[in-house]
Amino acid sequence: MRFENMRERQSNIELLRIIAMIGIVMHHFCVHGSFTFTPDVTVNKIFLQFFSLFGKAGVAAFVIITGYFMINAKFKLHKFAKLVGQIWFYSLAMLGVALVLGLDTVTSTNIIKSLLPIGAMSWFGQNFLVLYLLTPFINPIIHRLQQNYLRLLLLIGLVIWFLTPTILNLFPQLPHTTFGFKHIFSFVYFYAIGAYIKLYGESITQKTGVLVTSIGLAGSTLGIILVDILAMINPIYVTQTLYFSLKDYGVFLLAIGLGAFILFLKSNIAYRPWINTVAATTFGIYLIHDNGLFARYMWDHIFYTYQYYDSLLLPIYAVCVVAIVFVVGMSIDYLRIQFLEKPLMEHITPILEQGQEWVQRHLD
Repeated sequence: MRFENMRERQSNIELLRIIAMIGIVMHHFCVHGSFTFTPDVTVNKIFLQFFSLFGKAGVAAFVIITGYFMINAKFKLHKFAKLVGQIWFYSLAMLGVALVLGLDTVTSTNIIKSLLPIGAMSWFGQNFLVLYLLTPFINPIIHRLQQNYLRLLLLIGLVIWFLTPTILNLFPQLPHTTFGFKHIFSFVYFYAIGAYIKLYGESITQKTGVLVTSIGLAGSTLGIILVDILAMINPIYVTQTLYFSLKDYGVFLLAIGLGAFILFLKSNIAYRPWINTVAATTFGIYLIHDNGLFARYMWDHIFYTYQYYDSLLLPIYAVCVVAIVFVVGMSIDYLRIQFLEKPLMEHITPILEQGQEWVQRHLD
């Protein structure tokens, strides 16, 4: 979902949205694919460990982008309505698909969740919706904080919620700790990073992006090697096979997402209409393929991903599946935008604009 001003829609950031969503689908292929990992090191195991790296990093990049463009923007009622409409549409649509397929995920509780316009069947959609609702309160706080205090706050959050859990939670023998970390906290944190770069990041260069991304990739690589060595010594560590791509938001995954954002932000990529058109569908791709009613069925009974764990074709098959999921999701959301969202918003935006003054008056 995009909230930045149309004049700011450079294709460099739009291209990052596309790459981030591809990384998220790659991640879901691995973590939702019902693969049965073993202590031994195989080519396919290593492939899946690296193929899954870019999901959480992609989410971080998505929300950092939002913070970068929204920190100086005002809450817009029609944009909120558009976001709710998109989330609700796919919640209802995927409920219909699940009902037609007779999936066992269609319980009375899940039906109620799907009927509510709050994205309850998509953790990403729901938290993104809450984040947008909070922006009128987050933005003034960030603006009133002095730069050094905001930087210190981000540093403290990095140590408490990313660095420390990355180290401690690697060991299954230790109690799992998150220090109260929740998805919405991570979204606010990523948002604040994007806001900081917008407000104070003029001196940040592309070299910084290369350095931060390299730290994230190097740390993740070393972490994967460590996990595989520990699994050969003690089979209990097999449960940590995807640790550096799956467990909460590790410090290295944050580095990859942040570094990628800086790299693309500082890149000079000319406006390309097709890039922006595809990027406009990325949020819809997420809502379609990771819906709680449908996701497990898709990976296990449409693509049968787990059957390819020992196959030489796994890398090729994984790339093909990711491409199919992306293209199908993109096509569906493009049609929704053209034939439902645009006509509907043309009719209701003037009505919502009448209420915008009331909303702004109370927010100001």
